[in-house]
Formats: sequence, C-alpha cells, structure tokens
Amino acid sequence: MTDSDRKIIRETLASLLARREHSQAELMQKLVAKGLDGTLCQELIQEYAQRDWQSDRRFAEGFVRQRIAKGQGEVRIRAELRQRKICDGQIQQALQAVPVDWYELARGLYQKKYTQPARDWKEQQKRARYLQYKGFTSEQIRYACDWESGE
Repeated sequence: MTDSDRKIIRETLASLLARREHSQAELMQKLVAKGLDGTLCQELIQEYAQRDWQSDRRFAEGFVRQRIAKGQGEVRIRAELRQRKICDGQIQQALQAVPVDWYELARGLYQKKYTQPARDWKEQQKRARYLQYKGFTSEQIRYACDWESGE
C-alpha cells in the first residue's frame, strides 16, 4: 500500500465518477478488477462517500429515473438496484423521489408496442409476459391489457 497505489485508486475513482454516478459496490468491483488492493479501495471509497463525492442515494435516484424513461417497471428496477448492492431503504427512497404512475406507465408501454388488439388468448399471454419481463406487477399488467377491451 504505497502512495502510488492511493494515487492510482483516487484517479480511477475520480475518472469513473466524472462519467456517471456509481454505487459503492460497482466502484469496488471495477477497482478490484484492475488488480488494486481491496482494503485500500474500500477505505478510499468510504472517504469519497463521506465527502459526498460518491452517493448510493444519488446513484439510485438517477438509476430509477433512467429506467423509468426506458419503460421499466418497479419490480425490475428494485431487482437491478439490489444486484448493485443498494439497500432496500435507499431503493424505497429513490422510488418515492421520482413520482410515477406505474399503471399508466405500463399502459403507455403496452399501447406503444401493440397497436392492434390481441387475436387470441395465446397472443394476450405473450403480451402479458412482455410487460412482466419489463418489471410490472400482475395488477399493472391487467390494467394495461384491459384498455383494448374497453374495461
């Protein structure tokens, strides 16, 4: 653990965070993949978090906004944030910070993708699976699919 190692880690952290927000887990993974000392990396990541140069909260909020813009549902967004080691409390705060009507988001996505009514039950199931893959709940899927039947 030399001053040279510290300098390399600091420069790498600054470079990564200048491009976009990263979670602490992502930063750690990228630094260790470069062969840098994990203990020192963790120490410096904590220092960056204390100085608010890195924030899992900011990362989560930006991530939620980005995924909503891509038409992804709450279930998928939660799962992806958990994969990035964001705690459930921060996930909940990030989702509440971005006002969105998940039902209308699902309906809008459905209407954009499917302009014609489903021909049969098999086609309805295929469409429902698409919305499920995008991360919507069964109630949201039902709401989105019911628009074409006029319910």
